[in-house]
Amino acid sequence: MVFDRFKSWSNSNSKGIICPSCQHSNQEGTKVCTRCYYQIDRPSFQQSSGLGDDESTDLLDQLMSEFEEEGEEEPTIPSFAFDDLTVEVSQYGEDDEVQLDRKPDFDSMTPPVDEVDEEYELTADDIPQFVQKFEVPRSLEEEDEVLIQRTIELIQPNAETANFIQPLPPSEIIEANETGSPTGEDTEIEADDFDGDGKIDEFEEAFAKEPPSITNSHSIPPAPSVPIPKLIAVPVDEEPVPELPEQPVQLPSAPVLTSGEREPTYPLDQQVNHSFWPWQQQGEWPVPEIIKQLQAAFRSAKEQNTAQTTVLLDEVGPHLGNRTSLIYSVGKLLMSIGRNTEAQRMVESAYETNPEDPDVTRAKEKLIS
Repeated sequence: MVFDRFKSWSNSNSKGIICPSCQHSNQEGTKVCTRCYYQIDRPSFQQSSGLGDDESTDLLDQLMSEFEEEGEEEPTIPSFAFDDLTVEVSQYGEDDEVQLDRKPDFDSMTPPVDEVDEEYELTADDIPQFVQKFEVPRSLEEEDEVLIQRTIELIQPNAETANFIQPLPPSEIIEANETGSPTGEDTEIEADDFDGDGKIDEFEEAFAKEPPSITNSHSIPPAPSVPIPKLIAVPVDEEPVPELPEQPVQLPSAPVLTSGEREPTYPLDQQVNHSFWPWQQQGEWPVPEIIKQLQAAFRSAKEQNTAQTTVLLDEVGPHLGNRTSLIYSVGKLLMSIGRNTEAQRMVESAYETNPEDPDVTRAKEKLIS
């Protein structure tokens, strides 16, 4: 607040003319803004460009003017001194003539000329003094392989054809097919000649040999025909098992307890359900964890998320223990999710068990009455 007051006070004390275009504070008596060159003494529709006739407002005109200035420049004539030129002279002779070993190289002294005449013809002076020789590598010609034609026998016989076999004329072949045997003279073929080539090789000779007959083998006599004996089944008399008399099982007698050792008796409702909560109690959770779970359930109930509230409450319900201080909170949550009967029954059961507990009395006054 103090800074804003100081700022307003400093602005009120500032002197000068404020530019309506850029809000810059100019000195008094200024007609043109020093920042944006806005004419302060004129309205916006009467502002002038402020450029003279000789000034160009087109960017293309400025670029073209630069090209024109470059074109108007005169070409420079190259000049060089003899100190920059090396001339090799041969030895002086009797004459006063001076002979040069080679022509002086003026090309390195003059700038290269880009213009090339299209109709230029080469002369002997264009031949360079030192020629660099190089060999053009020749590509290896691939020689075509000459394919050798070979005859391939499609069918190779397994055995040689007999020399005495002669081809039959066509007429005899037809007659042989009709009768089943040729009309020519049948050649005698030995029994050992399996392939019919007229020769008995070592394989045919080995198969042609008959195995020697076993003469010394003893003949096995036939089995005697003896009838199968029959077995006679003899019945076995089972002895009756005597029935044993049933003996009553003797149970040990109950121990006798003194008056100081007698177990306390509980009401019937408390023996069936030892807790007043609407859930069967299991393991007791620590207090911080129970409070954290109940706070999450209250947040869900405040957001009207009934499903989430029910899940959180049923999760923490079996682990509340015998804490009567939580009856009011749990009853409030049960009523928020529509389980009013369970909340009322829980408060009444807790009041019957602990009628003098202030937490139970407060919960009964606020939830039931």
